[in-house]
Amino acid sequence: MRAIPPTVILVLGFLVACSGGSSPSADEMEIDTTPASPVAAASGTLSAVSHWLYLIDIDLEPDIVDLIAASGHDMVVLDFIPSDASNPDYPMADVVQQLHAADHAKLVIAYIDIGEAEDYRTYWQNGWGIGNPEWIAGADPDGWAGNFPVAFWHEDWRDVWLGSDGYLQQIVDAGFDGVYLDWIDAYSDENVVLLAENDGVNPEDEMVRWVGDIAGFMRSQRPGFIVIGQNAAELTDRDDYLDIIDAIAQEHVWFDGGADSDPPGDCPLPQSDDDIDTANYLESLSPRCRSYVESDPNSPLHVSTEEYLSYLELALNKGKIIFTVDYAIEPENVANAYESSRALGFIPFVGSRALDQFQESVP
Repeated sequence: MRAIPPTVILVLGFLVACSGGSSPSADEMEIDTTPASPVAAASGTLSAVSHWLYLIDIDLEPDIVDLIAASGHDMVVLDFIPSDASNPDYPMADVVQQLHAADHAKLVIAYIDIGEAEDYRTYWQNGWGIGNPEWIAGADPDGWAGNFPVAFWHEDWRDVWLGSDGYLQQIVDAGFDGVYLDWIDAYSDENVVLLAENDGVNPEDEMVRWVGDIAGFMRSQRPGFIVIGQNAAELTDRDDYLDIIDAIAQEHVWFDGGADSDPPGDCPLPQSDDDIDTANYLESLSPRCRSYVESDPNSPLHVSTEEYLSYLELALNKGKIIFTVDYAIEPENVANAYESSRALGFIPFVGSRALDQFQESVP
């Protein structure tokens, strides 16, 4: 077992509570389409980001866009909303332009899931399901309905993204500054691993190649295009992976919430490897968090803060920017997550597990 890094001491003594949150209401109003100022403004570089917003609502109302534009966030991660089958005509380029033109200009980053197929996206076809097509490997292991890990090395899946009218080209055309890649850890999903064995490929190597191909596509059209990889912190051992990405974003370093936001947050991870699944740890949890950890053997609550920090500190020492994403609502837990992350040189975001609520920047 690794010794606990001194920095882990910062997270000791967290208080735990679970509560819900509500999204702000949204009234229809006109989006400002003033021509954007270049994002290469003084604050428009990834290294200058100190406050960021992670909001993947698939139908952002104009008044929420106005709140984002007026906020102190330096970077905003948004869902690529036109990929939602119920909202293909969403004015994404106008929203990106408005955020670029804000008094406090934002980097605007497109959230995309490159390791799972989602049945609410425009690429999804009637009759699709696990095994049809063959590269849909299985159900989401964390219980997210409508999400399916895929054999991401298959050409049909790659064409969704890299085709002439694929999502990546649409993201470039909409004016985004970068992409935020979710489900990079698909290579470790047990059903994906089985398909990889059948196809005679190494899934981890294929994921590094996949991320590299995405980055190459974007940067061939726009040099300096930002690529942020979410999770799969263990890939920090691979310099070929770190050479591709600009930053790592890691979820649930200190606090997690459950699938489909039940609970929405405030479930603390075990502090160290020695705490995992112990009676003392389980007894420290609220009833909802205890039910979550006991019912889901794949949940992050079976991993320690210690383990995540060991990878993230390694990546930081290798020169990568580190973003952390924790799920907490109780003010004391929110404050602890922000303070602990910033003390380590990371850039935190803390919110509800659903990631569907606007949050002001935290001083």
